[in-house]
Amino acid sequence: MNFDNKGFVYFMVLVVTAIWSVTFVSTKELLAVLSPTEILVYRYVIAYAAFCLISPSPIVPKNLKDEGIFALCGVLGVSLYFLLENFALYYSTASNVSLIVSTAPMLTGIVAHFFTDDEKMTRGFLWGCVFGLGGVFLIIFNGHFILHLNPLGDAFAILGALSFAVYSILIRNINKGYSPVEITRKTFFYALLSLVPLLFTPAFNWKPYVLMDTTVIFHLTFLGIFASALCFIVWNRVIWALGAVKANNLIYLTPPGTMIAAALLIDERITVFAVAGCLLILVGVFAAQFEKSSSRS
Repeated sequence: MNFDNKGFVYFMVLVVTAIWSVTFVSTKELLAVLSPTEILVYRYVIAYAAFCLISPSPIVPKNLKDEGIFALCGVLGVSLYFLLENFALYYSTASNVSLIVSTAPMLTGIVAHFFTDDEKMTRGFLWGCVFGLGGVFLIIFNGHFILHLNPLGDAFAILGALSFAVYSILIRNINKGYSPVEITRKTFFYALLSLVPLLFTPAFNWKPYVLMDTTVIFHLTFLGIFASALCFIVWNRVIWALGAVKANNLIYLTPPGTMIAAALLIDERITVFAVAGCLLILVGVFAAQFEKSSSRS
C-alpha cells in the first residue's frame, strides 16, 4: 500500500472511519451479554491471533526503550482506551460517550503542542475543533438538546479520549526499523499482557455458552479482525503520513459515517440537524487539514 500518496492516505482514512463508525453499535449489542472487560479481552485475543497467523515469527526486541514505548502504546491506546470506553458505555449513554470521545483530536493537538516540536496548534486546528465538535453535537443529539450527564461514565470517556491522544503522539515516532504489522502486534501483545490481572477479578467471567451465540461471534470477529487488527495497522500508517494531530482530526468523520450506516442498516431517519452536523464536520476537517502550518505533512 502506497502511503506516500496523499490521495491514497485519505482514501484509507475513509475506510477506517467507515469501520469505526459502527463499533459503538457492536459494543453496545455485546454489553447485553458480556462485561466491558470480557469484550475487550475477547476482542484483542482474536486480533492478536490474527497477527500471529499473518506474521508467526517471533519479534526480537531491539532495545529496552522501544519495548517501553510499545508497552505504553499497548496500555494507553488499546487496553486502557477501550476499557475506559466500554465502561463509559456501560454507565453512560452512547450519545454522551460518542460526543466526549470525539474530543480526542482536540486533546491530541493540545498534547502535541506542549510535547512535540513540529506539531503546534494553529488557527486552522482550533477552527477545525470548533466546527468538528459542533457538527458531532448536532448529529448525536439530533435536535434533542438535553445532555443527560452521568459523572462516572462521562469521566471514563474523557480519560479514554486523553489516553488515545497520548498514544497517537507516542506511536508517530516509532516506525523506524519495524514493519506496521510488527508494531501493531507488539502493542497488542502488551495490551493483552496488561489485561491478564483482570482475568482473576469479578470483572471477567468465563461463559462459554455466550461465545457459541452466532451474533456474539459476529460482533467479536468484526471488532477483533476489522476494527482492531486491520484498522490499527492502517491508522498507524496514517499517523506517520500526516502526523498525529492531522490524523486524529479525521476521526471527526466517524459520526457522519455512523449516521449513514444507521440510515442504511437500521432505517434511521436522517434529519436536517444531522445534515447540518455533517457539513460543519467537513468544514472543520478541511480547515484543520489544509491550512499551511508547522505540522508534519
